[in-house]
Amino acid sequence: MSLTQQWLRDKAASYSAGDRVYADIDAALTRFPALRPKLDVYIFDDGRSHLLLCVHGLLPINYRNASYNIPVAIWITREYPRHPPIVYVVPSTDLLVKASRSVDVSGRCNLEYMQHWERKSEGCNLSALLDAMQDQFSREPPLYAKPKNSLLAPVPSPGPSSYKPQPSLPTTTPPILSPSPPVLNTTRPALPPKPGQPIPAHIPSPASRSPRATPTISPPPLPPLPPHLSPPAPPPLPPLPNGPFHPHQYNASPSATHVTPPPPPPAILAAPLPVHAPPVNNLISASVVQSPPPPPPLPPPPPPPLTVAQPPAQPPYSPPRPPLPSVPPPNLLDEDTPDVLHTDVSPAPPRPPNPETLRLHSQVHAKLTSEFSSLSHAMALDAERLRAHQTDLLAGEPAIRDEMARLEAVRDVCRNVADRTRRTVEQAESNVAELRRKGEPEVDELVCATSIVHDQLINLVAEDNAIEDTIYHLHRALNTGRIDLEKFLRATRALAEEQFMKRALIEKIQVGLGAATN
Repeated sequence: MSLTQQWLRDKAASYSAGDRVYADIDAALTRFPALRPKLDVYIFDDGRSHLLLCVHGLLPINYRNASYNIPVAIWITREYPRHPPIVYVVPSTDLLVKASRSVDVSGRCNLEYMQHWERKSEGCNLSALLDAMQDQFSREPPLYAKPKNSLLAPVPSPGPSSYKPQPSLPTTTPPILSPSPPVLNTTRPALPPKPGQPIPAHIPSPASRSPRATPTISPPPLPPLPPHLSPPAPPPLPPLPNGPFHPHQYNASPSATHVTPPPPPPAILAAPLPVHAPPVNNLISASVVQSPPPPPPLPPPPPPPLTVAQPPAQPPYSPPRPPLPSVPPPNLLDEDTPDVLHTDVSPAPPRPPNPETLRLHSQVHAKLTSEFSSLSHAMALDAERLRAHQTDLLAGEPAIRDEMARLEAVRDVCRNVADRTRRTVEQAESNVAELRRKGEPEVDELVCATSIVHDQLINLVAEDNAIEDTIYHLHRALNTGRIDLEKFLRATRALAEEQFMKRALIEKIQVGLGAATN
């Protein structure tokens, strides 16, 4: 016995039908060398956990004249062989389960052979189950290869990754984004800045030293600045908030202040808000919009080498347009021109849901859907098994009634025989009682004939036999020397004469009785 067989016999001893479990698993391992046994904890759908034997490995199949190996795991339950094993298809990382009539989305198998097992378990075993799995999987494989693009890409949206800005000055774009990666790496992707907006005051750029740099350049390419770093457009910008920061904000020539590219469509700017803006960024951007005058809400400036002020930039922005005192600060994410000021009084957009919460919701929904599917499948199997039991019970009722009728007929016959036997026994007991009442008869009364002649014949035969015995004993006495020869001859002669006469009389009586009979 090999080590595997010895280990398997030791572990199968914990089952109620340990010998059957060992024999079936050993036969299955012999037939399918790619399978191996193990002992592991199995958790049922209701939360129960048991330490069960599991036969796992690769099951070879033949699909469309090609050989494949299906990874399976077969759990031997404690009720084996009265209940079928629990069969799972275990896909690898590059495979997915193909749900079908015999395999659910979790990989659990419910073959027709297992349904027969539940009804009639006497003729089922593990090797036959593996043969049925081979046949079913060869006709309908339970797995398929995972597509290469199985990892879903994010949905395209007019956010930083999909926004296509209008053509702008190519020479000014890279310097604007050069200091921004440290800030962008710490936040989620957000909306791109509006075309025609100035460079933020806290993000100086080498482009500010170029005479072609303007505060109204087009939005930068990927990746854009987060919402809390996007400054307001020049038309609605209040004069007080950014007054002290004019030396540090811009450096533009008088001719460059008139360069204003057309604004992008409103739909492109409004759509990314609920998709890419996380709650944290929304709070920061909201604080900037509602309280633009104080500088503290802005993020901390970059390192000192990048915050060099450019004095020539002060004159172009010294007389900014003052806003109406009664109008609240504009929404920097949705507006960039004075012709849309009538929308300032509209309520703020709803707070977008947290992507992490949405992901958890989708995972919980998928888990509940899977559990509900498994539970529905299990309930359907239980209902089908109960219906099969009901059908068997209904079909067995006529057979039971026929058997009852036959047994009732046999009972009637047995009762008749018992009555006859009882009457015979009673008659015999009465006869025995009568004989005991009469007492023991004499021997002469028992040995007697029906007529005198027959009585005489009986007596003659008895006397003849007695004479014969006497002559025999005289002969023995002569041989032993108890009597001499003369006495023997004299006694024998006398007995012989008497015997001759009796035999002659017997013959005469027999002749007479024979003639009378004829």
